[in-house]
Amino acid sequence: MTRKAAVLGLGYLAGLLIASFFALWLSGITGGLLLCFGAAVIFIVRPEKSGRLFAFSAAALSCGIGMLLYSGYDAFVYRDIVSQSGVSFEGNAIIKDVSVYSEDSAFCTARVELCDGKKADIGWYADNSDVARGDRAYLSGTLYAPENTAFFDSADYYRSRNIFLLLDTDTEEYFPGEHNIFRILRDFRQNAARIIRRYVPSDEGELLIGMIFGSDEWNISSEAEKCLYRSGVGHIASVSGMHMAVAAGIASAAAVALSMTKRGKLLLVAAVCLVFALTADMSLSVIRALIMTLLVYSAELFKRQSDPLSSLSIAAFVLTVGTPFIVRNASFMLSFSGVLGAAVLAPAALDNVKKAYENRFGRKMGEASGLTSSVLTAVCASLAVIPASILCLDELSVVSPVTNLLLSPFFTVAMIIAMTGAVLTVLPFSGLSGGLFLVSGAICRPVLWAAEKIGSLAFAALPSGTEIAPPMIGLVIISAGVSALVLKNRSAVILTVSAAVLSAAAAITVYRAVPYEYTRMALLTDGKGCVLIISEGQYSEIFDFMGNSKSIKAAERYISRNDTGTVGMIFLRKNADYAAPLYQKAFPKAQIVSQGVNNGLTYETEGNIIKFGGISCRPYKEYCIIEAEGAKLISIDRKCAPPDKSFDMCIYNCTAEVNVQADIYAVTKNSFKGLLPANEIIVRGGGEFIADSGKIYVREDRKWLR
Repeated sequence: MTRKAAVLGLGYLAGLLIASFFALWLSGITGGLLLCFGAAVIFIVRPEKSGRLFAFSAAALSCGIGMLLYSGYDAFVYRDIVSQSGVSFEGNAIIKDVSVYSEDSAFCTARVELCDGKKADIGWYADNSDVARGDRAYLSGTLYAPENTAFFDSADYYRSRNIFLLLDTDTEEYFPGEHNIFRILRDFRQNAARIIRRYVPSDEGELLIGMIFGSDEWNISSEAEKCLYRSGVGHIASVSGMHMAVAAGIASAAAVALSMTKRGKLLLVAAVCLVFALTADMSLSVIRALIMTLLVYSAELFKRQSDPLSSLSIAAFVLTVGTPFIVRNASFMLSFSGVLGAAVLAPAALDNVKKAYENRFGRKMGEASGLTSSVLTAVCASLAVIPASILCLDELSVVSPVTNLLLSPFFTVAMIIAMTGAVLTVLPFSGLSGGLFLVSGAICRPVLWAAEKIGSLAFAALPSGTEIAPPMIGLVIISAGVSALVLKNRSAVILTVSAAVLSAAAAITVYRAVPYEYTRMALLTDGKGCVLIISEGQYSEIFDFMGNSKSIKAAERYISRNDTGTVGMIFLRKNADYAAPLYQKAFPKAQIVSQGVNNGLTYETEGNIIKFGGISCRPYKEYCIIEAEGAKLISIDRKCAPPDKSFDMCIYNCTAEVNVQADIYAVTKNSFKGLLPANEIIVRGGGEFIADSGKIYVREDRKWLR
């Protein structure tokens, strides 16, 4: 059997990925079955080691190991650490990572020792943006486990970064480290971003900042950002594997054009990648991408036969064996897929292009192969990150293959020029780097315009939030890897992967097309207020009781992730002057109903009935009564005396206790102190519900998915 490391590594990663979707019990059972099957075939049947049965059995064995490792880490490490939620913490910490959110706020992480002696990474929000990695901090407060909400999937996000506990700080003091290299790098990035904004004060400049420093550093407009992701090229602002792979691929092509030795080629690739990593803050995602890239390109030097896929698989195994949860980390997936496209797919594509050229013209490509290699590297790296982008983002970009093919070469050129300009900002002549930023910004301008035009098309993207979308996407990725390893015929591989893609698309389409005879309700909350989204047939209505940027983003995110139909009406209870224009941009076809706003309908707070489709709303000063599918719910805004009636659901969107008779009580305020009846259903936080035949039911969770 050839490519043993590739077979075992990809099988292991497939196991981690599957287990990250499956519930703990299901991943444990499935992993055990795969492990037993693979071991039985290999050690009892003993097929020929170069045969396909042996390769398939080895892949199944390693897949089972991956699933069991993920499940075991969940059961015996993650849950043990999360059990410390609610415990007080006090001590010193060395900051591992910093994400600055504003002039006076930053999110920091550090590895600390818990009260039971175990060590774990924790995160906290610092009231100080002048902190850097390597600084020392003194902290005290209460540990708590993050939770997923409709506003932000905190638990999933932090778990993918191997952060299982957050700290609600009571005391925080920071002591900057002397000669801290990370503080120097931070000052370098801030200076480069300042020069970019001086010479390119527009979305093009923010795009350049995103390409070389990541989306954490840019301030691009929300419209441009949305169109970039809808057009399928938003991943260019997630500094990870694709950027590192493109930089390494270009350095490799330059080394080939200069007829450098293998050692010289590796040194050039390492130097270029290291410079890029330094400009990108040497964050954990960039370090992972650097390790993967250097292992892949070092294969040619240390092996008689270069096998980048095996090297990449080994690197991925080393990075995940101690922290398996990072398999769902966006930066890890983009790093892995980006390097896969540039170091594995691009050389194969270049070989095919060379063969086709020689067959057509009867001679070798010569100097043109260097340019062709650079273009193929950019295109293949961009195409390879599409599955990871689908898993990480809220929408499936239908046009992403086309836009990546057409626009990525231009983005790559702009990124190289901007990176060169960023490096030159260390010189006292800012005009030199400013000129390069002007050139790269000029390249981005028409490309950004094209991305915005494509991304604004109604059919550019589809929601990715159906229940079967994640396992279907995983099935496509797994079928691609398995078919590439087991099938030797390229046409058969293409046919298998295409069939898997079409099957997944058909399954998702059929699932969406199946009509449902009930009305869905989604209660989105962050502990400070709520947004209620009611979906009936082809239309959805948004009832926003907050009217701030968080509630608007939460509504957009839910609508984009779920098959909820067209937004027909938006009901604004608070801050209508601020929220109405933003909602109008997000949902231009929706009718906005608010109090005191000139555009759209207005209502009085003394009982006007607002109707849309099968939903009616009667707003009052202290509460609102909403009726859907014959079911009635009341949302309490402040202490009041509601009508003496029973409701199917009561939403406490306030802190005061109000006596209401209902079947379901939902509390959206963390500070709620009222007494609730013990014999009824109590929902603390958000959730999904079903209105049917005059009743409201709590929608059951999917027990087989995490």
